Formats: sequence, C-alpha cells, structure tokens
Amino acid sequence: MLWGIRLVRTGVMRAFGGSLRVALGKSLTGRVRSFVAGLGITVVLQSSTATALIISAFAAKGLVTTTVALAVMLGADIGTSIAAQILSFNPTWIAYVAIFVGVMLHGRSSVYARRQIGRALLGLGLVLLALSLLRSSSEPLRQSEVLGYVFAALEGEVLLTVFLTAILTWLVHSSLAVVLLIAAMSASGVIPFGTGLAMVLGANIGGTLPPILATLQASGQGQHAAIGNACFKLIATVILLPFLPIIVEQLAPYSDNQQIMLHAHMGFNCLVALIFLPWVGTAARLMEHFFPNTLPPGVEPTTKYLDRELLSSPALALTSTTRELYRINECIEGSLAILTQCISSNLPADLEIVYINQERVTLIAEEVKLFLTEISREEISDADSKTVMDLLLLTTNLWHVSDLVANAADQFGTTSNAQDRFSEDGEAELLGILEVIRNGLHVALSTALQNDYKVRKTIQKLRKDLEKLVDHSRSSHFARLEARDVSAVNTSALHNELLRDFSRIFYHIHTASKIGT
Repeated sequence: MLWGIRLVRTGVMRAFGGSLRVALGKSLTGRVRSFVAGLGITVVLQSSTATALIISAFAAKGLVTTTVALAVMLGADIGTSIAAQILSFNPTWIAYVAIFVGVMLHGRSSVYARRQIGRALLGLGLVLLALSLLRSSSEPLRQSEVLGYVFAALEGEVLLTVFLTAILTWLVHSSLAVVLLIAAMSASGVIPFGTGLAMVLGANIGGTLPPILATLQASGQGQHAAIGNACFKLIATVILLPFLPIIVEQLAPYSDNQQIMLHAHMGFNCLVALIFLPWVGTAARLMEHFFPNTLPPGVEPTTKYLDRELLSSPALALTSTTRELYRINECIEGSLAILTQCISSNLPADLEIVYINQERVTLIAEEVKLFLTEISREEISDADSKTVMDLLLLTTNLWHVSDLVANAADQFGTTSNAQDRFSEDGEAELLGILEVIRNGLHVALSTALQNDYKVRKTIQKLRKDLEKLVDHSRSSHFARLEARDVSAVNTSALHNELLRDFSRIFYHIHTASKIGT
C-alpha cells in the first residue's frame, strides 16, 4: 500500500507537476480560494505532505503569505480525506485493470508523460489490491485472542492509543495509508469502534510530523504552514478527547458501516477547517511572532530557486536550476563592472564586493551541482539527462569565469598613484576588450540554454574580435615600452597579466556558449 501511494504521487508529479504547481500558484489569492486549491491539489496528489512541502517552498521564497499557506493546508487535510474515500471503493477488478494498464504504459510507451501516467495507474492498482488483500487477510485476526487482549487494553487508554498511532503514522510517512488500514481492520471487526476513532485522531496528528521535519532547515516563513497545521490538529484533538466517549456512544449505531472510520476522518478535518479557517490571519501573526525568519533582513539565502520537492518533476527542477545560473551571471557582471571602473578611474578595486560575489558564485555553483546530481538519480528522459550534463558544464565554466574576473580585480588591490596609471592608449585597449567580454557574457548563457545558432555565431565573431584586440594591445604595449613611455613601463606586468586573464575569461565564455550543440 505504501509503495502504491508513493507511485501515485511521484507519477502524478512527474507527469503534471508543472501544471499542478502553476495552478496552485495562480489560486493563492485569498483564504477561501487557497483552501479550495489545497483541497483539489491534494485529491490529485493523494498526499497532504506533498502539498505541505510545495506550499512551504512557496512561503520560504516569499511567494505566498503565511495566512494563505495555512488556508492551503486546511484544504489539503480535507483533500486527503476525500482521497481516502475514493480509494475505499474497491472493486477488485479495477485494481487488476489499473495494474495491467499501468504496466503497459510505463513499460512500453516511449513518451515520458505517458510512462509517468502508467506509473500512477500502477500505484493506484497496487493500493486497491492491497486494501482488498488486507480485508480478506484480516478476517482470521478477529479470532485472535492475543490481538483481542491488546485492543481491549488500548480501549481504555485513549492518550496512549493516540500517541502510538501518531508514531506509526510518522514512521510510514503517510496518514492516508494508516487511515485506510484502520478503516479496513475496523470493518473486519479487528479494531473496536472506540479504539478506531482514537486511532484516527492519532493518524491525523502523526501526519503533520513529516512536513515539520522536512522544513526544519527552511526559513521561519517556510516552517509556518507545517507547524501551524500541526497546532490546528493538536488543538482540535485536545478539544475532542474529553467528548470522545459521548461521540462513541452517539455513533455506536453506525459502527457496522464499513466506511465509518473514513467518515470520522473526514468529519474531523472538516471540523478543523470550520474552526480555524476564519482565524488563519490571527494564527499567521502568532506563527510569525514565535517562529520568525532565521535570516536577517536583507540577507539572501544561498539559492533562491532550488527546491528539492521539484525533484519528482525533472522539467521543473531543471528550470529552477537555470534561474540560479542567471544569478551567477549577475554576480559576474557586478564584478566586471567594478573591474571596468578600476581601469577607467585608476582607483583601487572594491575587493570586498568582488570577494562577496565570488564566494556567492562558488556556493551557488556547489548547490547547483549537488541538485543536478540528485535530479540524475531520478527516473528522467534521455533529453533531460542530456540537459543535466549541459547544465553541469555551464556551471563549471561560469565558475571559472567568475574566478578569473576576481583574480583580475585582485591586481588592483593596492592603492595606485599617478605614475602607475595606464597610458591613455593602454587604458582604451583594456576597456575595449572588457566591452567585448561583457557583450559575450551577456548572451552566452542564453545562447547555450536556448541553443540559438545565430547568436552562437555572434559569439564566435566576438571571440575573433577579442583575439585581434588582445594581439593589437600586446603589440602596442611593446611599442610603448620601446618608446620608453613611463606609464607603459610602470604598468607592464599588470597590463600583460590582464590580457592573459581576459583571454582565459573569454575562452570559458565561448566554451559555455557552445554547450548544447
């Protein structure tokens, strides 16, 4: 059952993950619409944990408010209840049909999306088959004296029952699977009615633990949805526990209904939504007070777009990686601007900014490489696999460009004086070469990502122009040295080192532009 639920979730995410995330993002405009969006997405994904991680990623990036995130989670809880109701209707023949169609699509289709739809159908069939087998195999358990003693003892220990079920749910990471298990065993008479209701409460609490643990490293805002949802369910459980004997007594006439535990699960989550949906704004303010952002104001996280929840949807994961590469480009352009200013104004470089940019590029590049490695471990198409390799090469070349720009700027680390100033001709030559480098860097990344042949020819032309400019500058510099130009003599070593670095910088820019051909 657990493996089947995972197959459904990963299959749906890989086939429709992009569309689901876009739909969710467009729906997050108010608490009611957010509530409905969370409900709908979770019915499809069959996992409130998956929805929690998606909305937490949005919140951590500041794309949604805490109020909206909490409303989504209230809808997600009802969504997983509806998913449980749907899966409980289990004609066995549907399970076999779903497994057969799923195997055929996943094993024989060459289209990536169809293979993932087959994966989801296979998972659905396994879940339905598991429930059918569970019902038939649990019948003999009704005659077990040992199991009868265990559940008889638990019937008087409500808190212990809730706690043990919460731990079990956390261990299996699926409240849906545990609730379906409780429903099947209750329908077979293995679990007493009162104990089953307490176990449903425990399953709801345990289902909130995986999202909390998964968002521990996120910013405060990224944790709010998971922690707030856990608080909602915990408060509702505390309110209901004193009245549980009365609820058991009132529902006792319906205990023979095989769906009663699923109805109880649905009723509990509807009650939680009814109580707390009007108060999500107040809850959001409390979350922001007790769990503030861990990053100081104005400090950006290392990566803004990498989201490990996207790993189940490779196309989205690769898109988020390209956005980080554009951030690397921005850092390099910032360092190039400082280098240009140093040459034109004869002032010392602001090395602190250059060092910050280089450190940021290094950290982003490391995160991107790890992220791409994780993508490659998933089941991805041949085209996506090639894209992963291209992005790894792009990341490496951009890092080299950043390192060489920082090295060139480092040459201006000491205060210059009038006699160390470049000659007018030497300064113009270096600035002309830097202009070619900026133009190449500006389009190289887009050229590689979009595989634009026309722009790639432009970069090849720029490379030839740069080689000519470097050769001309070197020859002119030697001519100035022969003429005993004081500025040329004083800046000779720096001039030649910069020409060397500029040539190496454009080599990596040109190499980056050819990736993807």
